[in-house]
Amino acid sequence: MTLRDDLRSRPWLIAWILLVLPLAWWTVQLVAGGWVPHGDTAVAAVRVHDVFGSHTPLLGMPSTSGLAVEGVHAHHPGPLQFQLLAPLYALTGHAPWALVVGSFVLIATLLALALAAANAAGGRRGAIAVAVAQAVALPVVGAGLVTPWNPWVAMVAFTAAVASGWAILVGRGRWWPVFIVTLSLAAQSHLAVAPVAVVLGVVALVASVVLWRAGLLQMSRGTVILTAVLGLVCWVAPLADVATRRPHNLELLLRVAGAGDGAPVLSVVVLAGAGALLWWLHRHGGGVASGRPSVVVPWVAIVTAVLLLSATRAGGGRAGYIAIGLPAVLILLTWPVVGWWSRSRHARAAAGVLVAVVALGLLLVPRPFERLIGADADRAAVVVERARQVARGIDGPVVIRSTGSTAWADIAPAVYAALVAGGREVYFEPRVDGQREDDFRHPRHLDAPHRTLLVDSYADRPQPAPEGAVVERVELPERPEAPAPGGDRYVDLVLTPAG
Repeated sequence: MTLRDDLRSRPWLIAWILLVLPLAWWTVQLVAGGWVPHGDTAVAAVRVHDVFGSHTPLLGMPSTSGLAVEGVHAHHPGPLQFQLLAPLYALTGHAPWALVVGSFVLIATLLALALAAANAAGGRRGAIAVAVAQAVALPVVGAGLVTPWNPWVAMVAFTAAVASGWAILVGRGRWWPVFIVTLSLAAQSHLAVAPVAVVLGVVALVASVVLWRAGLLQMSRGTVILTAVLGLVCWVAPLADVATRRPHNLELLLRVAGAGDGAPVLSVVVLAGAGALLWWLHRHGGGVASGRPSVVVPWVAIVTAVLLLSATRAGGGRAGYIAIGLPAVLILLTWPVVGWWSRSRHARAAAGVLVAVVALGLLLVPRPFERLIGADADRAAVVVERARQVARGIDGPVVIRSTGSTAWADIAPAVYAALVAGGREVYFEPRVDGQREDDFRHPRHLDAPHRTLLVDSYADRPQPAPEGAVVERVELPERPEAPAPGGDRYVDLVLTPAG
């Protein structure tokens, strides 16, 4: 069989190549451009660094739950993303490029699993439906997809979980291990998809029992054991948090879930609409346990309903985070459209037009996330390089503090992530209050003599430096299309005497 024949027999592989090509290009661009972790990705870099240390993370990134419920600073549910990125990061001596390459490999793997599962469930039509739904994210997000920011891995992992769950519902029980891992990764990476992940897990389990009793589920004992083992491995860290901490993160998450501002009427409408659709599909032989490829409709209808219901319960402007589930929800649209396309006499021409439209979108559609990432990384990189030079003269611990909008939001985390990666003993005040995974690095735990490195960003007028301090002044690169927070143009690195 030639390569061309092999590709024709695996349409999902062609779709995967087309989706991965822009991801590979963005990875090369970021690595060649000297990308450094900054802001949230710097926070993630510290946690990835700590996976093999004595304070291995038990939870995910800090969440913005404190904006919705005062005093409740919960984390996203788990550290699985950190654990998957940690081996390459450690092997490269904690090089920043390893986080980008590792994220690329992770996203590319999740896309392959999503497309292969959709192909197993719905054939070529299923693979193309999932590919088109996922392709929507490419022009919108851009290069951000290959940075270690938790919303993006949650988005792609969630699509892979929905696709592998679909494969289970048509009788392909061997997809259960993939389903449990991708669903766990999505749920642990971001709170927005955690509620729907729980619902999908329960629905898939119940439907599997029904299908198995009807003789419609192909699943060996080995697959059952492997699924159980992988599920335990994925969740052992969050379970350890529940067993060892008070208050544990699950308790905080439940408090957040119970305190949403809510919209009762809208919630009832969402539930009633979803219930009516599921009942109608069941009456016409298209229920969740029908074993047919068209089961994707009630399956994704459940996804949509739970996401919308979660949005009605969100507070503090957090409802927009349900956009993380958008590619999975779009399958409701792409499934019938691809069905119509496959029956058309002009299917090949339509496919060419679609590929051309996506390509033009990648070239022409403005990508604000990408511009912001590039600008923030450029500003952080020049400061990080100077901070490394300043730190060479420091013996013993160093405390990183910040003043100014840009320093607080992006550059100070970039500095402490770089120094942590370089093996320095670093202490810092995180950007959120409450119980944190990195609390052991808070300056209040430091009694030994130390130096303080102040990262001070400002627009036009510097603050006077303490007597005896060493000051390194950095002019930030100008990016008019993505200006620094607060209009900051300069950063002073102020190294105070030992204290």
